[in-house]
Amino acid sequence: MFTRRFATSVAGTTLTAAALGLASLGFAGAANAGSVDDAFLAQLEEDGITPPSAARAISYAHAVCDALDEGHSSKAVISAVAKATGLSRKGAKTFSVDAASAYCPEYVTSS
Repeated sequence: MFTRRFATSVAGTTLTAAALGLASLGFAGAANAGSVDDAFLAQLEEDGITPPSAARAISYAHAVCDALDEGHSSKAVISAVAKATGLSRKGAKTFSVDAASAYCPEYVTSS
């Protein structure tokens, strides 16, 4: 789990990814840490979310954007993130907003 941590259930992650129609989330290599990745990870930390690894957090963040690109609603994406990561609904929403802000800002509206 995240602290508000990611759940380590591979089955849960696979089912959630399949439900969203996402490609399987493979974490074979280390994340390519760039300025966007660093900013995303720093924002998660600031929000009190500690992923089990940077690579996993970045992969989930890209999956958020992939799901939004495929037309899934933000509500569906947040629910999937909650199921896949073990975060509370509030934590999953925070994660999803942080992911979209970093990797697909076209989905973030300012209030």
